[in-house]
Amino acid sequence: MKLINLQWLFIFFVVSAYGESRPNILFLFSDDHALRTIGAYPGSINSTPNLDRIAREGALFTNSFNVNSICCPSRAAILTGKHSQANGVIGNSSKWNGKQWVFSREIGKSGYQTGLIGKWHLKGNPTDEFQSWEILSGKGGQGSYFNPTFLSPRGESKVTGHSTKIITDKALRWLKKRDQKKPFLLCAQYKVPHIHRLPPINRMKGYDDIEFPVPDTFFDDFSTRSSFVSDTWMALKGMKGHVLNIAPTEEEIDKNPKNCPPFLSEMNLKQRKAWHSAYDPRNLKYRKLIEENKLEGKAKSLYIYQRFIKDYIRCIDGLDDQIGRILDYLDQNNLSKNTLVIYSSDQGFFTGEHGWAEKRWMYEESFKSPLIMRWPGKIPPGSRVVKLVQNIDLAPTFLKASGLPVPNSIHGLALQPLFSNKSNFPWRKDILYQYFDGGTPEKRGPYNMPRHEGIRDERYKLISFYEFNQWEFYDLENDPNELNNLFRKKQFKPEIKRLQQRLLILKDNFFKND
Repeated sequence: MKLINLQWLFIFFVVSAYGESRPNILFLFSDDHALRTIGAYPGSINSTPNLDRIAREGALFTNSFNVNSICCPSRAAILTGKHSQANGVIGNSSKWNGKQWVFSREIGKSGYQTGLIGKWHLKGNPTDEFQSWEILSGKGGQGSYFNPTFLSPRGESKVTGHSTKIITDKALRWLKKRDQKKPFLLCAQYKVPHIHRLPPINRMKGYDDIEFPVPDTFFDDFSTRSSFVSDTWMALKGMKGHVLNIAPTEEEIDKNPKNCPPFLSEMNLKQRKAWHSAYDPRNLKYRKLIEENKLEGKAKSLYIYQRFIKDYIRCIDGLDDQIGRILDYLDQNNLSKNTLVIYSSDQGFFTGEHGWAEKRWMYEESFKSPLIMRWPGKIPPGSRVVKLVQNIDLAPTFLKASGLPVPNSIHGLALQPLFSNKSNFPWRKDILYQYFDGGTPEKRGPYNMPRHEGIRDERYKLISFYEFNQWEFYDLENDPNELNNLFRKKQFKPEIKRLQQRLLILKDNFFKND
């Protein structure tokens, strides 16, 4: 009882001290967003003016990583500030324990108005993690791109439109109706660009005459990697037609409605007509290429890549448009100066690298997550942060921003020391990764992938496929594409031994009390 009283006394002093100066926190979050499809990141292949604006006016984190490159575990890690094993969400089938400590509940207790809108995607609906919430419902928590159903404490409701715009509309409505005497924490969490990639109507057309660059590793032969790497079920060349928006034409569906694929049946007449207007010419061209035997071998793989990446970027374009609406609202309502804006994603994504279109691996493309922050007066414009950070760092960052203490049980670190250009402060030198969704040696689980774990420092990466006693080791300075596994090279034995020892230490540090 005495402890509880002391906690509330602390909160009282925090609220009194900060008053209206306590910053608002706006967390913008997507699903499966690759770094190379954000204009502000080096090597980008497209333009994202509104995301780039956040980076230009704040900080771009170039070495931001997740702890487990898969949707549910990543979201749980952000909420709890802990690795998967500690928060209980080790895979997409893991149940969410909403009674455990989460940053949003603590911030709400301290006087913030808190809200969640969009993609929740945890096994178990929110309870009191947020004071108000509206989440995508159906399809395993994914929701539909067009005319999605939303779930709230009031029940379910279907909304007409594209999910990206609808989530933004709901977020703006929440901001307008909030208690303006309180600071706010709002999480707007989008479905894009997660599979099945359906861009909004105004972004369906375009890029037909553009060929996006193909990753240098697109035709990777995996010659030095572990034996099962080339056997995973994530190759672009294996994508099914409907995933690439290859479908019957409007005329063919009108003649035989049974030919209508499920994703089109979810659209209303106006939406379907727009889709057919954009995609029927592409699909007729595709058929012609097939008839002329022009899609064989590498040509087929390259065609699939272009279909995939264009829809991926069309979805990103739609997202960037909506983020622009939110930024404009902050400007127009004098909120920008006192609002910490964060953009991130649950993980990165392979957009053709190694011939893949997925995540899950500890390889850089999925292990890295975008992270962009703007906080006027706190983060110098145009900052570039190169230190190793992880998604478990977001919870303590939000706590510190709101004036709250960071519990010792949290695995992450508050990012505020990185907001200055000074480099003479203590910071982590390595990070831990663990992927548990791979089943057993007899059954590798989703995507035919094994469980694995590893450690990355500022130069080297060590990956352990422990159920198969196979290892991979990379010198990222000389081999950033991770093509040359050096684990059996004698000259690297000292570094490998050092990282193996550090891996054990990190695991012990994070899980000895859990």
